Amino acid sequence: MAYREFLPDARLRPLVRNYFQVSDLHHGDTEEHRFLPERLVRLTFSVGFTWQGSLLDKALERMPDALLSGLSLTPLRAVSQGVSRTLGTEIFPWAARQLFGWEAHMLTLDLSLQYPAITRTLVALVELGAWEEARQTLDAWLLALLAERGRALGSGVKAAQTLYTRLGQVKLGTLAEELNLSQRQLERLFASEVGVNAKTLVRLIRFEEVHNRLLADPGLSLAGLAYDLGFADQAHLTREFKALSFMTPGLFGQFVRAREYAPRDPHPMWPDPVPMNAVPE
Repeated sequence: MAYREFLPDARLRPLVRNYFQVSDLHHGDTEEHRFLPERLVRLTFSVGFTWQGSLLDKALERMPDALLSGLSLTPLRAVSQGVSRTLGTEIFPWAARQLFGWEAHMLTLDLSLQYPAITRTLVALVELGAWEEARQTLDAWLLALLAERGRALGSGVKAAQTLYTRLGQVKLGTLAEELNLSQRQLERLFASEVGVNAKTLVRLIRFEEVHNRLLADPGLSLAGLAYDLGFADQAHLTREFKALSFMTPGLFGQFVRAREYAPRDPHPMWPDPVPMNAVPE
């Protein structure tokens, strides 16, 4: 698998974390993966044959050429065949909400139906391997959407930005005081502007931080991680990790060691595939 990340236009950075491109050759008839929950929303333009679905449902659907997805509280299942290429961007939930009307209950949104022209253009460029031109085209499209639909970042978004910065380790009541709002007012603004409630976002932020740190060093002390990331104790961390990934952090660490699994960059955000046999039924 070849994976690279790029920064977007500076004007997009309050909304967009990065662009990424990935090329992969799946050996054999098909290759099956699991993707763990993430704290950001992904917009992808893909070439190839991939089917996807919930881990809780055996049914799979063909992945759309342009897909908006994110903030699932359960792992997702994907089956790929042959060569696949993807140009994607990781965006903050308030960006998905402003630009595309996204809400947390929309686990996936087929954007190829709403934006057929840009989808055809970007998919064609990705298929040709014209990555730089594709990124420039994506930049221009997102900037046009921002000019048309963007709005000033309100108190709900500012609170969410703080949660990302502090890795979820701040209470909403404290944020409300800092913003001169009541907690109930901030809860309403948060849901309206960000598209997800603060509790769910905190769970995902902390889960992915645990995942990323274990990915980099599976030998880390779980008790130390629990303390660093504001869990009540190691048992609390283990329960949360298992609830969101369907495996214990210990089992995930064993998988990392067995596969010599390592992050592709210092801050891995792209969801790394987990083989089906890594998670007990």
